[in-house]
Amino acid sequence: MKMKKIFGFAVIASAIVSMTALTSCEDMFTAENSLVTTNLNPKDTLYSVMGIVKQMQKLATRTIVLGELRADLVDINSSTTTPLQEVSANMVGEDNPYNSPADYYAVINSCNIYLANVDTAHITHNEVYYEKEILAVKAYRAWTYLELAKIYGEVPFVTEPVLAASQAEDIVANFYYNRKNLTEICDYFINDLVSYLSYNNRAARNLDLRPSYAQNYQNVTMANFFIPARVMLAELYLWRGSATGNRQDFIEAVRHYHDFLTFTGEEHPTGYGYDVVWTNRNFNQTSDNYASRSRFTMRNLTSMDADYVCYIPVDTTEYYGTVSDIREVFCSTYKNNYFAQANPSEYLKQLSKEQRYCKYSYISDQFQDALYGPVDEKKVTNATMIGDLRLFAVCNNISVLDKYHDYNTERQYILKYTAGASQLYNDERTNFVPLFRYTMLYLHMAEALNRAGFPETAFAVLKYGLTEDLMNDRSIIPAEEYEGLKAITQWGFSSGETSSFVEWDRDEFIAYDPTDVLETRTATQMGIHSLGSGDSPQNAYYTLPHDSALWAVYDKAVADSLAVRKEMLNFIALTPLTKESTPEDSAFYNQTIATYKAAIAELNAKAQSEYSLAITEQREAFPAFVAQKILDEEAIEGMFEGYRFYDLMRWAMYTHDSDFIAYQVGNRKGIDKQAPVTSLLSGMWYLPLRSR
Repeated sequence: MKMKKIFGFAVIASAIVSMTALTSCEDMFTAENSLVTTNLNPKDTLYSVMGIVKQMQKLATRTIVLGELRADLVDINSSTTTPLQEVSANMVGEDNPYNSPADYYAVINSCNIYLANVDTAHITHNEVYYEKEILAVKAYRAWTYLELAKIYGEVPFVTEPVLAASQAEDIVANFYYNRKNLTEICDYFINDLVSYLSYNNRAARNLDLRPSYAQNYQNVTMANFFIPARVMLAELYLWRGSATGNRQDFIEAVRHYHDFLTFTGEEHPTGYGYDVVWTNRNFNQTSDNYASRSRFTMRNLTSMDADYVCYIPVDTTEYYGTVSDIREVFCSTYKNNYFAQANPSEYLKQLSKEQRYCKYSYISDQFQDALYGPVDEKKVTNATMIGDLRLFAVCNNISVLDKYHDYNTERQYILKYTAGASQLYNDERTNFVPLFRYTMLYLHMAEALNRAGFPETAFAVLKYGLTEDLMNDRSIIPAEEYEGLKAITQWGFSSGETSSFVEWDRDEFIAYDPTDVLETRTATQMGIHSLGSGDSPQNAYYTLPHDSALWAVYDKAVADSLAVRKEMLNFIALTPLTKESTPEDSAFYNQTIATYKAAIAELNAKAQSEYSLAITEQREAFPAFVAQKILDEEAIEGMFEGYRFYDLMRWAMYTHDSDFIAYQVGNRKGIDKQAPVTSLLSGMWYLPLRSR
């Protein structure tokens, strides 16, 4: 059966829902619907699961809108629709179309119906036949409840099917007595999922633990409709740790992120070369050198490729089913008269500009240099070419001449939603909305590492990219962190052997080596900061803090030791023993050398002691510094994708700063114009939940 564009899928899903009579609570808060279902038999489970996928489509656009427009990276304009203006102002009423909890409960209820009716005893070849589908549905339910908690704070919690209007009415009537907050939701779903990933469980051998159905449509892979269980567990632990401050939760998050990214045979490096870079080292030349994107190498940032872990598939035309209008939010389209509804904020532009782009050149040990990108807007044709290049890469602004229509002539295209095209030539909608990307999972892992007490390893994720060689470099990963990381064991490998976080397959995770001029090994792994800021490992502006005053005593101790060593070498050169030397000369010579060596040993011990004191005091400042760098990197890498408000929320939860989001979002117009968003003060982060 040939389908139009992707959906295709919509026609299948619509038929699935009607064939199975799997209806959902379309509005659990009005309780006006009679809900029915039929018992599932083996042939119905595929249709039922795809019916849940179809219901997820209603959540696609609002997942991005609620996560992005309420935060600090985008701003609205005079053409922004009223509902989006309300979202941006955090003044969302119960009648706002983006405030529809019923759609989330429709997904949840369908998951509950499936789990209540699926045949868990059906065994084929000594395996639970529906195990992958069961876990996929459980992951959907966990994700949906977590979203509800992030959006509404406390929500009604239901795990049994709602099959009649009277049951829905009971939920409404008992709203205040039957709800859970984010921590309680995380508690429940961690327990619900974790047993599937224990070593003793057969399913632990499979990384994805999700159905594939062996189908692809227009670059959209059906296996990617489903959320990997390890990713969902890692996210739950990260959120619970942020809410409770429990270090063990962050360690568990680290474990699951690591296991997902490094699973034997299914490793996921960051992908070296999937970046945007300057190709010309003459940064001091005129702007003509940088007049077009042909001066850059841009891959992977905006295309539909392997960087997407999972996504919600949506239809491309309304005739076929549920569509997403996310392009109309961020891009100029015919439907919005080419007035994009949301634009990059001044804060995002400032943050991007603050980064220092580094271009490292290595010719030999004697000839190498690190050059830094332009900082003067007069040297470039676009201000977003200063600093990190990712904003420049994904945001395309063009001017057109239109004498005959009331269309906007200044047009914006966010290439993340145009499949990499520099503009849109029709109103065909995007065919998927991403939920998770691998690069963002690396950043979430760095966040968990930092909160778990491994700030230098977390910073290595940003600056270098984790590899076996890096893990064995004590100048980057200090011994105390390395030993702690070794204790974070993993499971799930088919060999039955446990290993540790420090293991990153040398053949799969390969960092770029500028000294390898013959390119004997193809690089696959890079620091996330390098995606847009060049050669971060050699960037002198991108380092952990080094307080010169704090280290002055240590530096003096080292200098004293070197001075004594130099004196000893000078003595040896001036007073060599010869055949004519007397026993007295020899005794004096040996005694002097022994005295020098003792002095050097004493000074070296003092230098080491001073170093230990200095680095211990210095490292106390690392977690806060690294946390800020991670938050900045999450902003630049995840901009426009719906992560931002919740990244800020985790920070605010962990630091117990209820006003943090209000002040951070107040940066939209620029740091110099900061004013808190009063509707977000005192932890008022949540949308109103309809009571009827």
